[in-house]
Amino acid sequence: MKLLIVESPAKAKKIAGYLGAGWKVEACMGHIRDLPETELGVELGQDFRPTYKVLAGKGNLVKRLLKAIKEAEAIYLATDPDREGEAIAWHILDLARPPKNKPVYRASFNAITESAVKAAVAVPRTIDRPLVEAQQARRIVDRLVGYLVSPLACKALDGKLSAGRVQSVCLRLVVEREREIAAFITETYWTLALELEAGSETFNAKLHTLKNAKVTFKSRDQLDQLDKLMTNAQFWVEKAGQTIKTRDPLPPFTTSSLQQAAAKGLGLSPERTMEVAQRLYEAGLITYMRTDGVGVATEAQTAARELIERKYGTAYLPSEPPTYTTKAANAQEAHEAIRPTDVNRLPDEELDGDGAGLYGLIWDRFVASQMAAARYRVVGAVILAGAKREQPYPLEFRSQGRVPIFDGFLRVYEEPVDDGEEVDDDEGGALPALQEGQSLKLVETLPNEHQTHSPARYTEAALVKALEQRGIGRPSTYAGMVSTIKSKGYAKIGQKRLVPTEKGWALCDFVTQRFPDVFDYSYTSQLEGQLDAVAAGQLTQLELLKAFWQGFQPQLAAAAELALQQLRPQEAPKRTGESCPQCGSDLVERTGSKGKFIGCSRFPKCTYTQGVEHKPVTLRPAEG
Repeated sequence: MKLLIVESPAKAKKIAGYLGAGWKVEACMGHIRDLPETELGVELGQDFRPTYKVLAGKGNLVKRLLKAIKEAEAIYLATDPDREGEAIAWHILDLARPPKNKPVYRASFNAITESAVKAAVAVPRTIDRPLVEAQQARRIVDRLVGYLVSPLACKALDGKLSAGRVQSVCLRLVVEREREIAAFITETYWTLALELEAGSETFNAKLHTLKNAKVTFKSRDQLDQLDKLMTNAQFWVEKAGQTIKTRDPLPPFTTSSLQQAAAKGLGLSPERTMEVAQRLYEAGLITYMRTDGVGVATEAQTAARELIERKYGTAYLPSEPPTYTTKAANAQEAHEAIRPTDVNRLPDEELDGDGAGLYGLIWDRFVASQMAAARYRVVGAVILAGAKREQPYPLEFRSQGRVPIFDGFLRVYEEPVDDGEEVDDDEGGALPALQEGQSLKLVETLPNEHQTHSPARYTEAALVKALEQRGIGRPSTYAGMVSTIKSKGYAKIGQKRLVPTEKGWALCDFVTQRFPDVFDYSYTSQLEGQLDAVAAGQLTQLELLKAFWQGFQPQLAAAAELALQQLRPQEAPKRTGESCPQCGSDLVERTGSKGKFIGCSRFPKCTYTQGVEHKPVTLRPAEG
């Protein structure tokens, strides 16, 4: 009997049906071992050697797995196809220690379909040790930061707090955005547009340049002078032309872009999105949902092209299958993008609730990504003004219109937007047919008042996007980071946006001031790159950990010493034996910013003081 081990019971049941007789499929339920909860679990003096313990509540499960491994003739470790899955497979093998003559394989598949599973077990591989080392290095670094910084934060801030390496950087984004909002000063400015008439049609033109420079007006008075000049001017078309522009589809979803679109379009939190996507994956409906790759398997592209031609027509089919590359920092493209495993299974079949919504979103985005671009006819004109044509004013108005001529991929999918999110589109609708040299009539001037706006607070979708763009975290961690800062009370949701709490502000200030490197955006991104180098076999786990500790340990020691100083009891003031002439309490010797002095023991309630020569001095209460 061959044994195949996956992570979830749902997968185990489905895969058992694919493999049939001669196979036994067991589920390990995710991680089975980790660093201990109640101690550091990392031997700093022994090359950061970790100590792993079986997770609480998994003892019986581990016994069952080890028994199955012992009885099996061959073992196939088919945990998820990422670093965490590779590490889980290694932990199972490390616990079981099967005899050397028993075959042990690593089977990896990106979709739970019969063809994908059978292909994986037909051509298995060995465990990718560098990938395991990368996961272990991340886990050890996170443990060192969390277990060594968190107690200092608790003491300094007098509360129960946790300072996660990546979680705290996520919180920093939220806090610093709030600082930007608080510091923002709203400014008013003015712009000028014209409503012009060409024949029987009217259109608008915006002031583009004044004296060959783009300009906005700081006051209405400045604008009024130009406004008056326009009322007596002549207007004409200096240049006119048109072109065809295309708009290409977006690539199929990555983890980050799925979380963003699901938040905007379906109102799902990143955490909920991943829960639903996990169910769809285990049901064999979509490919693996933790990925930053945007590539698509050739057979999936072929199936999508056949569907597009059949359902929408040849006009919607590009001449060649498109290819995409990711723009995210530190992205790894080993896995496919998220897509339906069978594009012919349409979104309205057999699903309901969040599952139907998310599957529909994934299906739409994938199919659209394989379709032809949308096309527009864009017409533009440069408008001049002057007392007469021979002497134009040193200003230029421009007008542009855009008319769709082919919807292309937009027939299937349009990217959802957040409430209040601005769409980058300055082009209006159709323009009249304008000719160079054509005279125009001024209908009215259109002065417009505007106000600058502070940056918006992050939505959960926007925060995930910011994390991805900065190279912070991995597809498997985005949802957890956002969820953690909410669940621990460091940020809350207000009007669908993240607002830092007082506790969150305090923790952020503590970690960024005491550990400026470890919780720096660029350092966090660089560490992700180093972990990728470990996974690629270009750097060892030990080399990464030594380099990390060399920078982290001095900051840790300095922060610990400062915390110790704050906790040391202050020496009791020495009594002089004299009484305060103001209130009758004892006088004591103190040390202030100007040296030693004598003051009342009831300070700050009584502010009587004497200098060392018994000359009265005035002190601020904070110096007592």
